Amino acid sequence: MAFSYQNHVVTGGYDKIVRLYDISTGQLVKMFTGHQLSVTKTIFNPLGNLIVSGSKDHTIKFWDIVSGLCIKTISSHLGEVTSVAMNSNGTLLLSSSKDNSNRLWDVRKARPIKRLKGHQNTSKNFIRAGFVNNSLIVGGSEETEEVLQKLKGHSGIVYDAIWNPKQCLLVSCSDDKTLKTWWYDEGLPLELE
Repeated sequence: MAFSYQNHVVTGGYDKIVRLYDISTGQLVKMFTGHQLSVTKTIFNPLGNLIVSGSKDHTIKFWDIVSGLCIKTISSHLGEVTSVAMNSNGTLLLSSSKDNSNRLWDVRKARPIKRLKGHQNTSKNFIRAGFVNNSLIVGGSEETEEVLQKLKGHSGIVYDAIWNPKQCLLVSCSDDKTLKTWWYDEGLPLELE
């Protein structure tokens, strides 16, 4: 059976199970078990042959879609993993955790490349980060320290920021009960603080 992330959706939840569904039929295709606590985020890699999941059990797991087996586990975070994201070619993984870190990983070697500063997540909230492109990352935080640019506008915790590459727009959501859209122009210099 051929799998495509355009034809399938992957979910995770409090029951610790990652599930793969066929979008056209709504049928459960496969279940992936192995996390010890709730699954907080699930994604496909860009090739569509792997599922990557983050969990409250402090781990990131890579699942082979065909066999259903966990082929790699990263256990370096000291807190709950709140999100995982991959760059467009699948060589880099970005993880966020309640250990107050966003970490960049070399997927092929499952080794950390960099720990990014400026992210704080210690409360019950799940703060997330993601890729804008292969060299720019966006994310929320309870506070900020060292960042390339801080976008001002929310009056509360920013939980997530999602990039839309077709429109060069960033959308952020906050506990101030607002969604904000931000336009990005690569030709304009960043305003540094």
